[in-house]
Amino acid sequence: MRAVTSWVPWMSEFGPLRMVAAMVGVLATNSIPALAVSPDGAATLDRLLRQYQGSTPQPKAEVRLDAWVEAGSDGPEIVVRIEPEGRTKLIADPGITVTPSEREGLRWRIAVPHRYVDATIDYFPGPAALRMPFIANDQKPIELLVEYAYCFVDYQCFFGEETLSVATHLP
Repeated sequence: MRAVTSWVPWMSEFGPLRMVAAMVGVLATNSIPALAVSPDGAATLDRLLRQYQGSTPQPKAEVRLDAWVEAGSDGPEIVVRIEPEGRTKLIADPGITVTPSEREGLRWRIAVPHRYVDATIDYFPGPAALRMPFIANDQKPIELLVEYAYCFVDYQCFFGEETLSVATHLP
């Protein structure tokens, strides 16, 4: 015969654990309506659940890249422009790295890969443009690998990369 050690029958064997679990359940159940009806516009439980399940459309984090050739003071230069859109920001450190593909008939007048980094700031203040002077013996296009880091609304940060092909002749 087993002796009852508590006046509450369900607490007899695992009393303290069951009591804590019951209290947590009551607290959570009573706080859910408060989260769902947040008058100050803060994230409500309903809104958080829709976002987690993917039913709320997420704003896009986009970065637009473009490259072209311009006449520089000492000859042709490739201009690589990286433009964040919306609330997207380009991270200044690690910055942007442009790595051209090696090929015959192409010589760079700067060190490659070319990096644009500013460790004194968190983000570049808008679009970034890198100028890369070159000498080409032919009209073949140049392939560039552009690597960059960007953040979307200060808490979602990513690395991006894109390969661009640029015609070497001036327009």
